[in-house]
Amino acid sequence: MVQRPRGSRVPFRAIVIGVALIPANIVWCVLMERVDGRAFSTTASIFFTAVVTLLAVVVANAGVRRVRPEKALAQGDLLVIYSMVAIATAMAGIDWGMPLLTLIGHGFWFANPSNGWERAFHAFLPRWLTVSDRNALAGYYLGASSLYRPENVLPWLIPIACWTAFIMALLWVMACLNTLVRARWTDKERLTYPMVHLPVAMTAPDGGLYRSRLFWIGFGLAAFHSLINGLHQLYPAIPPFTFNNFDAGQWFPSRPWNAIGWTPLAIFPFIVGLGYLLPVDLLFSCWFFFLFWRLEKVGSSALGYAAEQPKFPYIDEQMFGAYMAVVVIALYAARHDLAAIIRQAFSRSGTTVAPDEPMSYRTAILGSLAGLGFLTGFSYLAGMPVWLGVLFFFVYFAIAMAISRMRAELGPPTHDLHFIGPDQSLTTILGTQQMNGPTLGTMTLYYWFNRAYRCHPMPIQLEGLKMASQTRTSAQSLFVAMGIAAFVGVLATFWVTLHVSYKLGAAARITGWGSLGYGPEAYNRLAGWLATPLKPNVAGIWAMVVGFAIAGALMIARMAVFGWPLHALGFAISGGWSMMWAWLSLFVAWVLKSLVLRYGGLRGYRNGLPFFFGIILGDFVVGGSWTLLGLLFDIPIFSLWSG
Repeated sequence: MVQRPRGSRVPFRAIVIGVALIPANIVWCVLMERVDGRAFSTTASIFFTAVVTLLAVVVANAGVRRVRPEKALAQGDLLVIYSMVAIATAMAGIDWGMPLLTLIGHGFWFANPSNGWERAFHAFLPRWLTVSDRNALAGYYLGASSLYRPENVLPWLIPIACWTAFIMALLWVMACLNTLVRARWTDKERLTYPMVHLPVAMTAPDGGLYRSRLFWIGFGLAAFHSLINGLHQLYPAIPPFTFNNFDAGQWFPSRPWNAIGWTPLAIFPFIVGLGYLLPVDLLFSCWFFFLFWRLEKVGSSALGYAAEQPKFPYIDEQMFGAYMAVVVIALYAARHDLAAIIRQAFSRSGTTVAPDEPMSYRTAILGSLAGLGFLTGFSYLAGMPVWLGVLFFFVYFAIAMAISRMRAELGPPTHDLHFIGPDQSLTTILGTQQMNGPTLGTMTLYYWFNRAYRCHPMPIQLEGLKMASQTRTSAQSLFVAMGIAAFVGVLATFWVTLHVSYKLGAAARITGWGSLGYGPEAYNRLAGWLATPLKPNVAGIWAMVVGFAIAGALMIARMAVFGWPLHALGFAISGGWSMMWAWLSLFVAWVLKSLVLRYGGLRGYRNGLPFFFGIILGDFVVGGSWTLLGLLFDIPIFSLWSG
């Protein structure tokens, strides 16, 4: 087969196909995660909705290749479509678009004399970012109405326009930062990007994956598992092939062991499959540190610290410190490359675009500064002082880069970092006593993209660049396509969510937790901040320092000691909500991969890849089909993933 030239542009029809597929994926995501709320795609590092869509496109493309070979799409074009669908789906994700739409009207509709929200903070919520018209909100929350009535749609237009501009600015800065680190991480350090292995294998021109017997064995096993469990949802008499609702915490009813709390035992086939792609030391570290965090809670209870300070041992703060260590050490290691980039950016060749980069280094540097300026100005108009806006987004993009680094280096299947974004970490460090009402109101409205980071778009951009480089696709074309996809995804998310909410009622027939759950979290916190201003939390600050130190020490030990088994990234990601669901699956993956490497070596690992790709795809195809059938026929939805 003739290899396509490096920097080949994406054909227009591929972009059109990607855009056309986005609305259906947004509908699928919104109905599944927000309306029904029992199955989730955007809480894992790889979205099963995007993978199933890619498989459908691959099958259709194979048919076109047989009839009209000249019209078939190349592998790079298929992967661009996948990247477009993935980043658009992230816009509707459970940690992105879903909480945003919840926060826009919640503080006004649910204000009452009992909670005193109107008196406490309505003056601090900018009307250009929220909807306060109770007539428009009545249809949204109660349903049996229509978005397309002027009195309903008009109050939403200005907030939608402002938030869309804000989101596109966030994505622009991410693209600029990815440009600055891509060459170092991809070309020099040769990070492995485990999350791209499956889509690349699915779209390989020779179709070798689908001719592998091991692939179909893995596919069949996972498909049968999901088939039986889906039938169990409909007919409980059929025994399930799962114990995912079992709580190991019930084994420890007495103090201090009861501090271990809810600990689900769950095995998800696709997590096992993804785990096989991870390094053995990370797999070991994920489940090891999950148990470590549990023992920390038990020790805190035994010593009486938990009774005095309910948040002790400040696991979220320790993980935040670990994330900061990841990005600080990664940037320190790249300091010479970054210095060279800065010199090149402002030399005569500074406007030259390298073949695998989406933009020139000069554009990336100036563009990131311009984007940060826009975001800071946006925040200033909303009520946040400039110095705090700069600090807020500095912390936010540090977290974003840490997640991107994790995904590029080791590909963890989950990364959530709940409740410790810049809104929470800065109030922990600085307190709220010196922050006025508008500042705290703005921080509350920013809760939507900082509550957790499971469907973060920055690593999706970076993984898209990796796949473009592998398939000799123009990085500039890719980023244009992904920018279009993100914009369409944002608008589609607003439209689908509002359409469904005015029809069913966000507080009526919509049963998913996300429809209302984010609002009380954010606005009750705001009311508490205003009622009782906080001093800097010294214990929380020390927990951040401890987390930073432990992660840094683990990185140094890994570099200094051959075969060191504990990985800093495992420490950083293993204390969150998602790892509670994933840890046992990763333990199984660790056992399987260790056995394969011990008795088969690297060759055995490579030979086993089709089997585990089959497990992932079998789980995604049949499990994803159950979610579609559940939505179409209003039957109980089988959830192939609960994290």
